[in-house]
Amino acid sequence: MNKIVNVLWTGGWDSTFRVIQLLYQGDDVKPHYIRDPGRASTPFEISAMHRISDLLQNHPMLKGTLLPISIAEFSDFEKYIEIEEAYIDLLKEHYIGEQYKWIAEYCRYANVESIDISIVLVKNDHFFQENYSREDYPFSVIFRNLDFPLIDLSKSNIREWCADNGFLSVIEESWFCHSPTRSGKPCGVCSPCIVAMEEGMGYRLPTGAKIRFHFRILPRLKGFLKNYPRFYTYLYKLKI
Repeated sequence: MNKIVNVLWTGGWDSTFRVIQLLYQGDDVKPHYIRDPGRASTPFEISAMHRISDLLQNHPMLKGTLLPISIAEFSDFEKYIEIEEAYIDLLKEHYIGEQYKWIAEYCRYANVESIDISIVLVKNDHFFQENYSREDYPFSVIFRNLDFPLIDLSKSNIREWCADNGFLSVIEESWFCHSPTRSGKPCGVCSPCIVAMEEGMGYRLPTGAKIRFHFRILPRLKGFLKNYPRFYTYLYKLKI
């Protein structure tokens, strides 16, 4: 009987690779997806996962089984004060996205003991590499059920592995932009688009998105927030 591994699958490059990697080595994969009603990319991500699932079914090189995707509505699962407070305390030290709080809440709500989070090596930001295994508060609360198996791999490493093993055409079906244009193309200015450009994956963006990337303002704001986490904590408290 194969081991079953829970994976947070977003339809993106990194988490799609983790799904392929596990199936390739003979593990069964249980994908989980948290639907954020406020994110314009949600239908693109779900569509990408369905396309990729079809490509992976009965693939001759895969030894594991891809189980049905569990899709959770963000508004449906319970929120926990302990996790909320830990997230606020973590923000005082370093800015991280609110999605990590959601994942921690989802794991507790759905009784998921461990779930693979596909964070990869990113230039100029080593926060997760340095802190993902910490057992002190507030990390022990936010990261309690989260595993980071790709923490030392880059997107280029992933592309090379997929090319060498015949999965490049599959992973290229992944979706990465958080704010697609009206025509359904990557925007060039959201965080995943910026990472794609900076990590040598710019070929995945159309010309218009590349132009917007070079004139972007949002990353400068995020850079400011990362340098002044207590200011972001103040803004976050105003929101709640």
